[in-house]
Amino acid sequence: MIAAIILVLAGLYCLARGVMDLRAKRWAWGVLGIVSGIAIMAAPIPTQVQVELPAAQGEMTP
Repeated sequence: MIAAIILVLAGLYCLARGVMDLRAKRWAWGVLGIVSGIAIMAAPIPTQVQVELPAAQGEMTP
């Protein structure tokens, strides 16, 4: 969970810096920042979910 928060914050920072660089007419850095932000935000976050179902205790009769 903490990794997801860190990645979102890093992605938002890259997007913000990209916008600031574009406004300052630093085109290459601006585009690179926005592309980096989008790439970080779009990266899948691996999770491990394990669901255990109870075993059947015999036959069910109606």
